[in-house]
Amino acid sequence: MAAGNSVMDEIREQHKKMKDKSLKEKFQYFWEYYRVATLVTILAIVFIGNLVYTVVTAKDSAFYAVFVNGYTDMDTEEYMAGFDEYAQIDTKNYSTTLETNFTLNQDSADTYSVANLQKFAAQVAAQEVDVMIADPDTFQRYTDEGFLGGLNEFLSEETLSKYSDRLIYANIPDDDTEEDVPVGIEISDCALLQETQAYAGYDKVYFGIVVNTEHAENAEKFLEYIFQEH
Repeated sequence: MAAGNSVMDEIREQHKKMKDKSLKEKFQYFWEYYRVATLVTILAIVFIGNLVYTVVTAKDSAFYAVFVNGYTDMDTEEYMAGFDEYAQIDTKNYSTTLETNFTLNQDSADTYSVANLQKFAAQVAAQEVDVMIADPDTFQRYTDEGFLGGLNEFLSEETLSKYSDRLIYANIPDDDTEEDVPVGIEISDCALLQETQAYAGYDKVYFGIVVNTEHAENAEKFLEYIFQEH
């Protein structure tokens, strides 16, 4: 800006310079002086648009299950779409999730392992996870640490009776009792694991419900669902 000129004077001066320029020259001028501001503006608009879309279209979770230390390339979206229908989930307002291939290794101190341990702990604290399916050693560790609740608190007597010969018992920390209660169900032969071979190599696999779940009814329906052929 020339000394003593106001902003409006400078704008008028730039307009005069551009008045007789060709369209190509005007574009080149614009690109040279305004491209950074333009790109920043476009990126800001895209970011804000995506953020608004995400907030507006976000659904509350009706159920979340995780395979811990298993592996499968199954189509989880298709599988959970079937569960949505089975459990009569209002999919316009709620979503259900099955997260597979999630590794938890408390014996490793590498960055990936530590990050996963922290992520899982945060998800449980935020009441995002409802069901944990895991190998026996991992299941026992998380039971001992108080992550898993007594199934008698979440499942009906009819369901507990149905799986009575599969129940895994343990003493839950801080539950004001020294008695062992059912905390897991052995599910290695259920249709889901047989079809996906998610825990190939394990003789036993356990199903448990996270202690602070808010979706016990859907957890019970998911237990029923995984034993059905699809």
